[in-house]
Amino acid sequence: MSAQIESQVFDFLQNIEENNNKEWFLNHKNDYNKAFTNVERFINELIKEIAKFDATVSDQTASKCIYRIYRDLRFSPDKRPYKIHFGAYVAMGGKNANTAGYYVHIQKNMSMLAAGLWCPVPNMLKKIREEIYYNPEELHNILHEKQFAAHWGGLDDSNSLKRVPLPYPKDFEYASLLKYKSFCTMKAYSDKKVCGANFLQECAENFKSSVSLVNYMNYIIQL
Repeated sequence: MSAQIESQVFDFLQNIEENNNKEWFLNHKNDYNKAFTNVERFINELIKEIAKFDATVSDQTASKCIYRIYRDLRFSPDKRPYKIHFGAYVAMGGKNANTAGYYVHIQKNMSMLAAGLWCPVPNMLKKIREEIYYNPEELHNILHEKQFAAHWGGLDDSNSLKRVPLPYPKDFEYASLLKYKSFCTMKAYSDKKVCGANFLQECAENFKSSVSLVNYMNYIIQL
């Protein structure tokens, strides 16, 4: 594990946040290229590590996983043309596939890792809830695995429902699992930690502890 995120990545991201316009970006395209190349190298190495415990991503490359820095402005009132972060989603089928996977978000003072399935489309969410209702112990046991709990704590519940969704009974023993609208877990990192020599290893270890969750979600999706 030799790849490392360099401080120049955060320097560029801070600059693009303060100068989010086409003229500045074009005048500093070389800075962007250097930052992107660094992130690309890191993600390629991370994919190799993830593939050791999740073979479904073995055919992925950084180019298939890193999102474009250009924002989609078509339906947004915010007309800033560039994202102020680098994001990469390592998953079966690539970044645009509706599958569970592993996400790296690099942003000034707001970096994080995430794993699982974020905001599945309605028919997929329905399928997941049905599987949970008829076989709740499987997801319950995954979330209580020793390594998963140690690395992540649990699922992110920031956008969960307040009530048990219909048609499920309110007194269902595992009702809390049915309230999730996303089935992913998140972990924040400081800029210093991201630029540290051990960040790649930490990413790999965290993602390895979440592989049961990812595999479970992808199993349901493929049913």
